Amino acid sequence: MIRQACDDDGVPLPDKEEKRFIRARPGDMLMVPFQCDLCHFRNIMQRDPFSEEPNDFEILEYIRRANLDAFWGRESSTVSKNLSVLLRAERCFDRLGMPSAVDQLGPFPLKDTMGMQSAIAVLDKSLDKGKYEAFVQWETFRKTRSALTNLHQACVDGLSDTMMSYEVKKLWISNVSTHSFWFSRFMVGLHKRVGEVVKQDWPMPIEVLQYIDRRLDRLWMVETDHSARKRIAEMAVWYVVGFCSGLRGEEMPLIELTGTARSLKFLEEEEDPHFLLRLKGRTKGMLLAGSGFEIPIVAITGTSNLEPGKWMKRLVNMIFEEGRTGGKLFQRRFKPAKLIEFEEDWYDILLSVQDTTDLIDKSLDIRENAGILRTLRRGFTSHAINMEIPQELINAFNRWREEAKENGRKGSVRTIDLYSQLDTLKPTFLRVSSAL
Repeated sequence: MIRQACDDDGVPLPDKEEKRFIRARPGDMLMVPFQCDLCHFRNIMQRDPFSEEPNDFEILEYIRRANLDAFWGRESSTVSKNLSVLLRAERCFDRLGMPSAVDQLGPFPLKDTMGMQSAIAVLDKSLDKGKYEAFVQWETFRKTRSALTNLHQACVDGLSDTMMSYEVKKLWISNVSTHSFWFSRFMVGLHKRVGEVVKQDWPMPIEVLQYIDRRLDRLWMVETDHSARKRIAEMAVWYVVGFCSGLRGEEMPLIELTGTARSLKFLEEEEDPHFLLRLKGRTKGMLLAGSGFEIPIVAITGTSNLEPGKWMKRLVNMIFEEGRTGGKLFQRRFKPAKLIEFEEDWYDILLSVQDTTDLIDKSLDIRENAGILRTLRRGFTSHAINMEIPQELINAFNRWREEAKENGRKGSVRTIDLYSQLDTLKPTFLRVSSAL
């Protein structure tokens, strides 16, 4: 598949290179190691291809495609300039009676040192059926390289000597073919050819969240059935508290009942009424067993008038009425709770808003674009930027990694790790949710 540049209506735009990715150019083999299709086949299979064997022809087609992708890891202008310089150098060598540099282009050993077999696996994976398009995206099939690299490194001859070791930082000499120069060029060319479509979740506007907050409040007031009221409170906490905390969807089921419930006493404070959203478990940024963190959330947000404190108190009280005092806040049939248990309720609310109001564009495919994983988080980030909350506070709230210089070296520092160790900085976090 060759991705073409298209206009907003999907009409392909003209490309000055009509044969891009489907032919080689003069000078390609002078920029990346090259072996013909037959040689690569012999390196992998240790035999010649059979004329009546369909699999052999398929392997040869993959090899041709991989070679072309490796060539196109560099643009035509770069290849042309490189060729021009080399021709000038060859004329110099010839004039002075020196040996030609191109004599060193081969032969290569009779084994797959470049990683062609792994390249075939990557190309084959790239032809799998995609979720949003005909074929899977780059971010999906490029993981084949990582998996094969891990496998090769676990083999007897995968890694050799350790060159440097300081604390937990090590550098090994790698004999893995997926680390070869040719394979790196192949992956670059492949990425250029197939392109990359990033499918991000729709960022929920604050107006939509305000409407959902009011709508669920009305439903909760008129509903009398305990089970139905609890589901309303669950979704209200998921939407309102999830938005105000900037949590990822997969982090919501990690909210701890006991620690969060105990913090509700802070809602009665005269100055900065708030509660602490306590999370326990492995998250994207915290992978150690037993790790956890807490996020202070104001009772009522400053400009949007959302009431996360009210909804959290309602849900906790209903859980206590059922006799449960521990575990995770969100519990349904599975233990621990799974996102799939809440998705239908999530989508039903958004679809209802779309059907009954003009707050959500009718052309937006809710189930396709408003994912439970990132829609609230992206909405929070967008609204925080609109409210001119400092970027460093947004980074801290979202627990994003920041590059920092310390003693002249770059290191990875999580702002929340610094903040969570200092109780005196709680007002700093409250500034974020109070400004929403």
